[in-house]
Amino acid sequence: MKLIFQGAEAKIYLDRGRIIKERINKNYREKELDSFLRKLRTRKEAKLLSDVKRVGVKVPILFKTEQFRLEMEYIDGIKLRKLLNKIINCRKFCKKIGEDVSKIHLADIIHGDLTTSNIIVKNNELYFIDFGLGVETKNLEQKAADLLNLYQNLRSVHYEFDCWKYFLEGYKKEETNKILDVFEKMLKRRRYI
Repeated sequence: MKLIFQGAEAKIYLDRGRIIKERINKNYREKELDSFLRKLRTRKEAKLLSDVKRVGVKVPILFKTEQFRLEMEYIDGIKLRKLLNKIINCRKFCKKIGEDVSKIHLADIIHGDLTTSNIIVKNNELYFIDFGLGVETKNLEQKAADLLNLYQNLRSVHYEFDCWKYFLEGYKKEETNKILDVFEKMLKRRRYI
């Protein structure tokens, strides 16, 4: 088993062509609370992966869920962050991101860390990964905050192109207009802070 990434909440291992995501314990938390939170978040992420897949958005196949760990398919592709360096890629992929994120939001799910580092491209298909901060919610502000996170990511990391314009081509529809209205209000508030 090879450690390939360590974040604040989990260690990610590659093991025989599968990803093992193991939630790490937090020594500053009381032991029972820590155990409860890690189990809860592991189950929640497994459920979100299943729910997102059900609405037609590609995610890694989940093979096994244990107390603090998920075993899932390894998507052998490239992080979208590395591919959005040409206008043609920006148009193609950002519109598709918009289509997929609208499906996720209309299913009352938010990703929680929506960035081009959490989308992998394999065979020109987008796979959304890392739903560790995701939640089920009908709350428009939370969905708009998901959009704000992606907007800031696209503006700061992929500033050469107007990727947001192409994202909106895929995202915008009658059912998402309320979310976009809240997003616009959030964006205006942010500009004046």
